Amino acid sequence: MKILTLFLLLICAGARASDQDAYEFLKKKSKEMKPTETFNRYEDIISGSLAFVIGNVGYFTTNSQTLQIAYSGVQTVGIISVGHGIYDYYYPHFETRLLDLLNKKQMSRGELANGYVALLGEMDQAKRISLLWSSSLLTMQYGLNAFVSRDISQDMKDIYLFLGGVNAIIAIYSYYHRTDYEKFYQKQKGPEVGLFVIPNGAGISTGLGLSQSW
Repeated sequence: MKILTLFLLLICAGARASDQDAYEFLKKKSKEMKPTETFNRYEDIISGSLAFVIGNVGYFTTNSQTLQIAYSGVQTVGIISVGHGIYDYYYPHFETRLLDLLNKKQMSRGELANGYVALLGEMDQAKRISLLWSSSLLTMQYGLNAFVSRDISQDMKDIYLFLGGVNAIIAIYSYYHRTDYEKFYQKQKGPEVGLFVIPNGAGISTGLGLSQSW
């Protein structure tokens, strides 16, 4: 699907008058899909963090196993919300970015292909960073629930350890696995790796997996 879209874009690079119909269609869809109201870009991260804190406070202060399970659910929902917020933070508005590429005058097919492939890489990076954050936080959370909580049954401890192990595997995979599109994007922008990625900046990777933009 991605290759087909790129092929169509390359055709549009040498556009004839009849090709304006496709351009106008893309312009219309971009306006329809772009939010009419702009909210705080950290909204989901903030709300998820609050749920995460509330879930932990409740989980580690109650002696009821039923309430512990309920608060564990709140912890998980909070972490998932944080991951979704991180995804929204890094994810580019696809239709608008395509229009930006097409609106650039005197752009060669090579430049158009370069911009489009980099856009796909930025989208793949957003997915990977979101999954990396979510799985890392869930691994930490389930480990704390298993070893720090009071009066936890062995069955629940085994469940938390299993879930923590699964998410640890996902986190390791997400850290090291990058699609070819993301590798292309990072080659252009710099070696941006780890949990922290600065969008649209040249990344300088540190030993802690932290990228900084200069």
